[in-house]
Amino acid sequence: MTIDRRRDMQEKLFVARERRSFEDRARADRIVGLWAAEQLGLKGQAIDAYTGSVIGAGVARPGGRGGFDKVAADLVALGISADTVRARYAMAMDEGVMIGRSVAIANANPLYA
Repeated sequence: MTIDRRRDMQEKLFVARERRSFEDRARADRIVGLWAAEQLGLKGQAIDAYTGSVIGAGVARPGGRGGFDKVAADLVALGISADTVRARYAMAMDEGVMIGRSVAIANANPLYA
């Protein structure tokens, strides 16, 4: 294997990991945003708008922590702690990992094609 080919493979792997990380964070922002909207008593299109704002906050801040910060700030007035929000994010990330694994297994298995 040539050095150039190895470098190309490493770059592709890096891009794939970054994309996956971005998708996982956005999925977690969506899941937690839906939960937070319920806690805030939002209904109908307000739920979609709020969830979109949580995802947008996560995308806007480097490291993807903006969604967490937004939800934690919005829920503090209701007496919901940052630790509770953090636990919701942990559950959402775990759920996202399981979904990703299921999709990867299905894509790799010719019986699912």
